[in-house]
Amino acid sequence: MATVAESINSSFEKPILTGELPEQVASSTSSSLPTDLDYTIVQSTRRAGRKPTIAENEEPLVDTTAAMAKNSKKTRRLQKQQQKRHQRAVARDRPASFLDLPAELLQEILGYLRPSDVFRLQLLNSATRDFIQQNERAIAKDIMDRRYWVLQRCFPLPIRLEEVDEHTRLALLNPRREKMTEIHKKPYQHIKPLDPREVCSCPSCLVAWNNLNVALDFAYFQGHLNHREPIPMIPRGSSPKWNSELTEAHAQIVEKAVSNQLTYAAILEIHLDSTVSTLLRQVRFPPQTRVHQHNKMISTKTFHPSTLYQVTERDANGSDEFLERDGALVRPSYDVPFNRDNYYSLLAYVPNRKWSKDERKWLYYARGAHERDLEWTRRWFLPKAGDDGSQPVPVPSSQPAMKT
Repeated sequence: MATVAESINSSFEKPILTGELPEQVASSTSSSLPTDLDYTIVQSTRRAGRKPTIAENEEPLVDTTAAMAKNSKKTRRLQKQQQKRHQRAVARDRPASFLDLPAELLQEILGYLRPSDVFRLQLLNSATRDFIQQNERAIAKDIMDRRYWVLQRCFPLPIRLEEVDEHTRLALLNPRREKMTEIHKKPYQHIKPLDPREVCSCPSCLVAWNNLNVALDFAYFQGHLNHREPIPMIPRGSSPKWNSELTEAHAQIVEKAVSNQLTYAAILEIHLDSTVSTLLRQVRFPPQTRVHQHNKMISTKTFHPSTLYQVTERDANGSDEFLERDGALVRPSYDVPFNRDNYYSLLAYVPNRKWSKDERKWLYYARGAHERDLEWTRRWFLPKAGDDGSQPVPVPSSQPAMKT
């Protein structure tokens, strides 16, 4: 009779047939063992794909390990080489000159300067001069919009004759019109007449030409006005050499400003300096009156009120923003200074605008005047074709026909 151990071993050595379930194997094993013995079956295999359960009171593990700091001669040498390469790359990317900046950024920077500063900057080198000349229109526009917003509306530029269409050009150069507008071309002692072959001679352009020349001439005699020195007078009908050269120089500047916006901005800068100098003359150059020994009181004569536009030294910052202040007590500049004698009483010459009491603001009316004048000129001085289209018939003028 076989022992119990042998029977158990023989049961485990029995091969499991294909397709036989573990429950069937266990039943066959238990049936082969004797029933009068006590035994325990231990299941050593685990089910595949089942994760071990984590108790609720156990915290998840956190990996706090860190890389050890490398401290060796080789590591320090590599770090030093990497730092040098980074410094060389930064030095290559850093601009060596302000011309290496992007064009848009450089144009924005130049827009904060004054026109006189931009002209001085052109003398730096040829590259700077070429950049400013290529972008002078955009730079001048930024400067005028930021500094001379009022003056560029009060002192518009005359238009070159080549920019006018052919039909309007024929009307402007009509001999009948030139004879009728001789009164508008009356030469002044301080203004050189414009050339109708170069500059448009419509009424608005004539006034614009005179205003810009007056601004330059008024600035030229600021030294005489500040030191209370009389301006040289010219006898009627005479033209000294110094006056001819002066008016010719001013006319050349205005002619250049017609085609160069930066020169135009420089004229506005000059006139703004003249206006501020006039309004602050009592503060900067107080009059020195001689007092007689028997006089006990000193009375200084005030030539210009310092309360006009409430101007102070703080306003003399290169901007015409103060000209937009309340103008209820300001006399509009309707009349052109036709003689240098008007400079003594001229406070602030700001034409082509008026103060609106209802809207409480300045109204500018120079825009659109050139187009209206050209339309009127074409209507009255442009020859029109007859009904058959062969014989041009001149448009009748407003003057009555002379009887023969």
